[in-house]
Amino acid sequence: MFGLLPRAVAVLALLVTASAFQLWHDVNRYDAHGNECLYREKSDVVCSRLCVTDLSSCPMSLQPSCPDNQSFCADGECHDECTEDIQAQNPCHCSRSGSKLPSEAQDLVPCLTIPNVTIQQFHAWNSEEDIRSACGAEANITDQSKTVGVWDKSWIGGDVMAVWAECPAAPTPNYKYNESYWIATYAVNGALVLLILVWSIYKGFAEQGVRAATSSKTSGAENKLADNPEDAVFDQNRDKGYNLSEKPLVSGVTKMASEDGSVDSTDPAMPNSCLHGYRNKLLGTACIWAITLVTLLWICFLGVWTADYYGSLPGKYSGKLYSLAYGSDNLELATFLILWGISFIILIVLYVLKPHLRNYFRLLTLPSKGKYVCVVRPLNEIKVIEENTNWLQHYINVFTGWLQVSLSRDKEYTTCLIEKTSEGRIYFTYQCTRYVLDEQTQQYAPYEFDLGTSHRRLIEQADGLSGAE
Repeated sequence: MFGLLPRAVAVLALLVTASAFQLWHDVNRYDAHGNECLYREKSDVVCSRLCVTDLSSCPMSLQPSCPDNQSFCADGECHDECTEDIQAQNPCHCSRSGSKLPSEAQDLVPCLTIPNVTIQQFHAWNSEEDIRSACGAEANITDQSKTVGVWDKSWIGGDVMAVWAECPAAPTPNYKYNESYWIATYAVNGALVLLILVWSIYKGFAEQGVRAATSSKTSGAENKLADNPEDAVFDQNRDKGYNLSEKPLVSGVTKMASEDGSVDSTDPAMPNSCLHGYRNKLLGTACIWAITLVTLLWICFLGVWTADYYGSLPGKYSGKLYSLAYGSDNLELATFLILWGISFIILIVLYVLKPHLRNYFRLLTLPSKGKYVCVVRPLNEIKVIEENTNWLQHYINVFTGWLQVSLSRDKEYTTCLIEKTSEGRIYFTYQCTRYVLDEQTQQYAPYEFDLGTSHRRLIEQADGLSGAE
């Protein structure tokens, strides 16, 4: 251990004495070996405008001289008339106006444009100083380090007689969020949320009686189930739902209980299945249509922003890029990404809630009294796994099981329309089987036709059933 101490000290000393150079962040200053790069010539360099408060302060070579009947305007050019639009193009204001324009820059006016210059020894890592020196020399400015400042860094005053209009980056445009399209977005989505909230409150009050009644019936059936399983209708086994239980009729067919309870069915085709009855309400139907409409509007909203990105919006925005984002492509792209993310989340939520969504906007009732019946059937997945699974497989199984339950993928939800025959019998069709309501027991049972007990009787019905049947 003590032998490592001298090595550690040596490495530390090496780190302290070693010198390093930035090869990528200080652009083109040092080569790969750490040597400072040779100077190079740069031609046709554009000079910033020189701004003063009085044109007489401009260098002689930059003082304006306009033809007769023309005036030197704030845009730095000669015009017949200095209109408001021309004056607003003052390069010394750096594209700012109103409260965003510093008070020190309000009275600045530009001198004549300095011709482009050639810099013999151009330092890429110190380009601003090189350009100022070359442009100042071109304009015959002496000792410009004291007499010329830089916009927004040092203003005119004292020895400073002029400033270079080296405009800082313009402020990033942003929304005020009181634009018409945002107000419309708030209004539409707010109305939808309010509508769903009102429905949820109404649904909670309207279903209290049904839930209380079915709950009391469920608790009273437990003893009856224990005494005589064949007469059992209610149990609290699964979801306080309506069971597909087996109960013998005259012909011994399987019956579907229509009360709120659960009895494990011995029917191998539909074990542990249960029923829920629902009926429509105008407010709930309006909620479904509103959700559909708002979802479509979100997709259309994305289309509007896509068209605006390419300048394809109609009307006054035609041909203008990023018009909804104040001409900023970054703001437009950021807005689109956020709106796309919200739309994606909405579609995912609708997909997850798909088995329950339509029936949530219906009122729960007894299946014998409802207009629709929802058959809930558990989905049993068969997994072939090793006898001794490792911990990773165990947790994967636990997670997938939790995910299936959370996303309602552990059950199959089938909503069937309740119909009536010409004879007034109430029934619904599920998995190619017609379940008819028994008026006496208030239970649904598969309806069977008597096809006879012999081949001759069966052949006599080869042409099918009559329309009345």
